[in-house]
Amino acid sequence: MKLSELHRITTIAMQSHSAQDAEVLLHYEQSAMEDGFSRDSSEGISDVRLIDDWALPGKSLVTDEGPLPQKLVIFYDNHFKLDSSLDSSLDFH
Repeated sequence: MKLSELHRITTIAMQSHSAQDAEVLLHYEQSAMEDGFSRDSSEGISDVRLIDDWALPGKSLVTDEGPLPQKLVIFYDNHFKLDSSLDSSLDFH
């Protein structure tokens, strides 16, 4: 998914007044379809980073990779370890 597509989707969601402050959860799609959605089996967002290199840092000395586009990486953790959805110190505005 490209950042522009994520922005378009979240813009549509933000147009719904009831969704403007909606909790954001990560959930494995196949598990949700097979087992049903449960907050207990979802994951919380622990960090969001804009990075230049993924997954190997540095430039290849063998292959000309050309310009490497930045990537937006969303990290997650199990709600039992981290409940970032309830952490008011995480403000991504």
